[in-house]
Amino acid sequence: MNNIIHGKLSGIFLALLMALGLFAGCNNKKQMMEKPKDLINRITLVNILADSYLIESTLQITPQDSISKEDLARQYYKDLFDRYHITNEQFESSVAYYVSEEKSAEKLLNDAATLIVSKKTEMLASDMEN
Repeated sequence: MNNIIHGKLSGIFLALLMALGLFAGCNNKKQMMEKPKDLINRITLVNILADSYLIESTLQITPQDSISKEDLARQYYKDLFDRYHITNEQFESSVAYYVSEEKSAEKLLNDAATLIVSKKTEMLASDMEN
């Protein structure tokens, strides 16, 4: 069971990385785009990306016959954005800004991946204690 869940989580994370990487790769600009007025700082955005990975992982293992995944996703992301006091538009423009330059995108993704691994390790350690 853990291997199945681990495989699904890894697949989602790879999809997130590919989507962000594709977005950055499609952008031919040599410099970053203009900085949005309501830019989310990079460290906070890394935390939001890690939390969104956990949301997507949860949605993937939610049984089909339970609450609508679409409704559940909407509620999870509303809660996430409320917790960080941001809007969806602010999130999207901040991600677009950071991935508009290749090195910035790589750093953002690497930092998010490191945080996700750290959170996963904490969760596994907590599970082993119980």
